[in-house]
Amino acid sequence: MASAAAALEKLYGHEERGADEDILDSLIGCVLSQNTTDVNSGRAWETLKKLYPTWQGVARAKAHSIEAAIRVAGLAPTRSRRIKDILAQVKKTSGGYDLEFLREASDDEAMEYLASLDGVGKKTAAVVLLFAMGRDVFPVDTHVHRISQRLGFVREGVSRDECYEEMKKLVAPGKALSFHLNLIRFGKERCHKRRPECGGCVFRARCVYVGRRVND
Repeated sequence: MASAAAALEKLYGHEERGADEDILDSLIGCVLSQNTTDVNSGRAWETLKKLYPTWQGVARAKAHSIEAAIRVAGLAPTRSRRIKDILAQVKKTSGGYDLEFLREASDDEAMEYLASLDGVGKKTAAVVLLFAMGRDVFPVDTHVHRISQRLGFVREGVSRDECYEEMKKLVAPGKALSFHLNLIRFGKERCHKRRPECGGCVFRARCVYVGRRVND
């Protein structure tokens, strides 16, 4: 695992950053980004925030108004209902529309709380911990899930949640952010779901998938 992280850092560099995002903003942004492109989720976010600058405004808005604002991201009825449910749960917990109290919680406590919210799984919760809270937590998205299996970090056929549990034991302290981002870049640029570019890959010797690809 350490050698893989080092190889990717040689290719793409080592990124370090502090936590500088509002936790609730980050969470709702993740909800909008699920199963859509970054461009579309970004457009949905901008339209929603322009129409409703505060989460209190979103919470009070009619569902159809939220749907119209975020339609570009797709699944607008589901997302709008999910966002309103999350805001209602947050209001009930914190008395307002703010999740900054989670900064005082442990990683496990924050993960448990976030994963209890409507439509929030371990991946989304881990993304919030990593990017909004600066925690050394390793999210497993579709690229990480695919590549972790191909490189033999986890067994084939493992679910994304199971992959998260296994990978958090393997990723070295301080490497969650860099390894996560570099695996995503590697997945987008080279280790595609279909037709991965195996020739000359730095992981060719250890890849479980490459033999199958060569024989396709």
